[in-house]
Amino acid sequence: MISALICGIIGYAGLGLAFAGTRIAAAEDTVNTVVSHQNTLNATFRSINIQLTALGTHSSFDAPQAIALVETSVANAELASRTVSRDDVSLRNADRGLHEHLWLTVVSNAALDRATNRIRHARQALAIARSLAADQAQEGRFWQALYGGLADLGELNRQKDAGNLDGARDALARMAADVDRAATLAPSPGLPPELGALTTDLHKLVADYARQLDAEAAEHYDAAAAISVDVSADMSRIAGFDVDALGTQINAYFRPQIDSYNKEIAAATS
Repeated sequence: MISALICGIIGYAGLGLAFAGTRIAAAEDTVNTVVSHQNTLNATFRSINIQLTALGTHSSFDAPQAIALVETSVANAELASRTVSRDDVSLRNADRGLHEHLWLTVVSNAALDRATNRIRHARQALAIARSLAADQAQEGRFWQALYGGLADLGELNRQKDAGNLDGARDALARMAADVDRAATLAPSPGLPPELGALTTDLHKLVADYARQLDAEAAEHYDAAAAISVDVSADMSRIAGFDVDALGTQINAYFRPQIDSYNKEIAAATS
């Protein structure tokens, strides 16, 4: 009788260890997969300010290159969001597996607690990463709209200089739409209020340029010349934005979140 009881206890312990070991190994693999994405996600977060390097208020502004840069940034942020969502589902499933049949895994409680703690930190890291990726995608859409508007301004100037008023009006209409979209996105998390002010100045430029084109179309050349002074003043004001200061402010907003993400990832590996 006693020998049968001892055999039962040994069998219970062995089965429990095997069952818990399988679930713990699966959880560890899942956490390690999440951790392996750290470098990619950090690279995405570091690209938050890349868009600023191409801010098109200088003669060297390359609109297609700037827009392509932003489109890549937005695509990377959206990919990061999908990666985070998949990883979180995997972690949630692994955590559920650790807590199944607890009556069977008592002998492995310490190892189960360690795996559970790793998953908790990994999921906290993903919650931060999810917010960062969403904010960066929104921020990237702002830069898409802004750079689109600046590209339209370049085309507007070319068409006007060529004497093509219809072409200039078309470019101005596109610019107005892009500036409207940028103004809507300017309050996005992490974007300094100066960028909202920039869209206000761009709206004024659109309005003044429209007045100048209308005057030229009506052959009121003296009026057009007077309005052109306002247009030039608008452009000078836009060119005066301090891009470096904007980058510093954006970094200051996102840096604590990035540090928290990396801290949680480090805790998930301990």
